Formats: sequence, C-alpha cells, structure tokens
Amino acid sequence: MEVVLHPLFETWLTSLTDGSLTGGVDWWEVTAEIAALLGALELHGRSLGDPECHEVVSARYDIRALRRTPPTETTPYATGPPVIRVLVGFARNESGHTIAVALVGGDKTTLGNRWYPANVERAQQRLDHAQQRLDQWCSRNPGFARLSSEDATRRQLRAEHLRPEGSKKGHNARQRTT
Repeated sequence: MEVVLHPLFETWLTSLTDGSLTGGVDWWEVTAEIAALLGALELHGRSLGDPECHEVVSARYDIRALRRTPPTETTPYATGPPVIRVLVGFARNESGHTIAVALVGGDKTTLGNRWYPANVERAQQRLDHAQQRLDQWCSRNPGFARLSSEDATRRQLRAEHLRPEGSKKGHNARQRTT
C-alpha cells in the first residue's frame, strides 16, 4: 500500500528532530520508530492490526491510529513516553487499490485517550479542507477517490458484525499476517 504524508503531518514529523524538543527523549529514535510504523503500514496495508494500529471508531471517515507504544515487533524499544499516535486516512480507486495518508501525529502522554477527540477532528478537517487538493490529485491519478463517510460507516457496521466475541470495540480484531 502506498503511504503519503499530508503536508502538515510532514511539518510535524520534521519538527521532531529540529532541536526544539527536549525532555531526555531521543527524538531521532522516535522519528525512526514513526518511519518504521509507516513502513509497516506500507508493507501490510489494512491487515496491520493491534498492537501497531487500531481503528478510530469515533471518526466520520475511515481513520486508523498507528501506535508507537506499547513495544511491538515494529517498535521493540518503544517502552515509554512519548506515547505517539499517527492518524491515517485512506483513499482508493475503483478496483480497490488503496493509499494511506498520514494526517496528524502527536504525543498523548499527558492527555491519554482525551488526546483523540481534538486530533480526530483535526484529521477529519484536513481531509475536508484537502478535498479540493485531493480531487485535483485524483484527477491527475485517474481512478482514485477519497473514501466517503458512508463507505466508512458500511465498513464499521461490517466490522461490528464480524468482530469476535469479547474483542474490544475500537480495536482492530484482525492480526497482522507475516
């Protein structure tokens, strides 16, 4: 799966290593771990599941969160803060080929799950405000279109129906295949 970076996400990612952040964190290592997560998404696509990635069920669009922590096969040394999340949205063509767009990244160490509402809204606004640019991009790349909220709702209902008993709502029940 192709992974592209929203320009504001790319600015945030670049800021991690510009020297302005401190706190005893090796920001180069954190940036490398984020790159590893994006690489895992590129390699595994939608089959990338917990613990690296989970669905954001509160989103209007098909948005997932890549997770730096807890430590995983992809980020084995991510044992503590910062608790980075990267919100990713999707576009697809008529034949089902999907691209992922990294929209928002941030540290939820202080806010915990309260980090999500404002940042999910920010990710959705970036998709909404980028619609014209995305449409222009899609017109230059025939066959591509942003997934609609109706597509995401259908997928959500299908996932609810297929979710194994006892699995947590909001987490991808599928396991990554290697």
